[in-house]
Amino acid sequence: MKRIFMLLFGVMLLSANIVSAEEATPFLKSANLEVTYEDVIKVTEKITIANSEAIPEGTLEHIVTKIGGEQFEDLVINGEGQELTYELNEGNSVDRVLLSIPAGSKGEFTYTVTYQYSDLGNEKIPFVVPAVNAAGNGNVVSLNVNLPKGKYLHESFPIIDSGDSGMVKEDMMNIPSYVNLETGSSPAGLFTTSNLYTFFGLAVILGIILAWIISERKSKGGEVVNV
Repeated sequence: MKRIFMLLFGVMLLSANIVSAEEATPFLKSANLEVTYEDVIKVTEKITIANSEAIPEGTLEHIVTKIGGEQFEDLVINGEGQELTYELNEGNSVDRVLLSIPAGSKGEFTYTVTYQYSDLGNEKIPFVVPAVNAAGNGNVVSLNVNLPKGKYLHESFPIIDSGDSGMVKEDMMNIPSYVNLETGSSPAGLFTTSNLYTFFGLAVILGIILAWIISERKSKGGEVVNV
């Protein structure tokens, strides 16, 4: 009887491991995106994918949205101390980068993607985005923009606090398909998109507080009348 019980327990444990392996899906663990203005616009992405062993056929698809009218150049992808191979499929609206994951990769897989755009006046800068979901439990993506000396951020998408120069940073939940950066040679004015969102948020909060105060006063006034 004891042997039978141990055998059944072993079968159940093996079944649980199989189900767990089948349910494991790759997802974006973290990413650090850096945009630097030099003689060209340089982009560096450091990406970590969890459950890399579950990537179908060891090929991780990436999407590059064609926006801004310029093609990225000099795409290089490195991981595990070596340059990785990829296949680039160009399309009308998006390009697809099929990255070959090193054989035997398990758990977390970290790699670096570098490329550039030659037009410094290009405000819309597409990213190379892995076709996996983020964990969804917080801001796992960090966007860093290194503005050239004498340039100030005016408007942006995703929204970054405007008016700053030098290195500006924003954290978010997933990798955006592109970043839109509008810069100028002088600090941004007061009525920028980010500031307007801030003003709106403050107005909503103040409105809620004011409504609560009025409601409390009416409630207390009614109690006095009833007495």
